Amino acid sequence: MSNAVATPRQTFTLNYPKKEVENKIKYLCEKLPTYNFLNQNDTLNSIRVEAKGAFLSQHLDFRFQNSDESTCVFELEISKSTGGMTNDDSMLKAKKNMDEFIEYLTKCLGGYEITDEDVNKLKKSQTNSMIFYVIALIIIIWFFFGGGLEMLIN
Repeated sequence: MSNAVATPRQTFTLNYPKKEVENKIKYLCEKLPTYNFLNQNDTLNSIRVEAKGAFLSQHLDFRFQNSDESTCVFELEISKSTGGMTNDDSMLKAKKNMDEFIEYLTKCLGGYEITDEDVNKLKKSQTNSMIFYVIALIIIIWFFFGGGLEMLIN
């Protein structure tokens, strides 16, 4: 029995040409430290981006649909790079990645350029996540090997 949950997905319609949206996705991956452009598949009409996490990354899959010269329609689906979505933490991270990327995408389509402040904010967030996981790991190791478990048993 699997406890996997459906991957989050949402369809977006933007009043920009598809080529411009594709170029901005690539621009964001070049400029933002938490995103990595993985590939573009013209046959499947899709782009895959990696959202780097403290330990596990997620994929942002952009699947472009029929669009005209002034409108771009795509579905964005977030999935873990390994396995399926299995818990609330994965879903929260996926929602955060979707919201953050779409926010930057729409701002940049409107003329915004990524600043050093944007980059530093994302790096700081990534560092804070890593610190949290390291502290949690240290506590778990102490609990099992440093006497914390014995204190509970006695």
